Amino acid sequence: MKTADVANAKGRKGWDVTARIVLTIPGAYAVTAACTMLLARTIPASRLDATLWATIAAFGIYAALVVWVFAASSALRAGLVLLAIGAIAGLGAMWAA
Repeated sequence: MKTADVANAKGRKGWDVTARIVLTIPGAYAVTAACTMLLARTIPASRLDATLWATIAAFGIYAALVVWVFAASSALRAGLVLLAIGAIAGLGAMWAA
C-alpha cells in the first residue's frame, strides 16, 4: 500500500470519529431530552413521580445512545437513526401533551 493511501485512510478515520463525537454530544442529548419528555408524559403515575422516573431513565438512554453512535457502521447511519428516534419521540411527546 502506498504512503499516500495510508495517510488518506487515517484522515478519513479521523473525520469519522470527529463526526461521531459531534453527533453524540448535541444529538444524543437532544434525543434523550425528547425521550424523557415522552416518558414523563406517558408513565402512569403522578406528575412528580413520572418526571422523576423519566429523568432517572434518561441517564441510561443517553449512555445507550452514545455507545450505539460509536458502534454504528457509519456516522451517516448513526445520524439518520438519531434523527428518526428524536423525531418520533418529539412528535409522541407533543401528541401525549
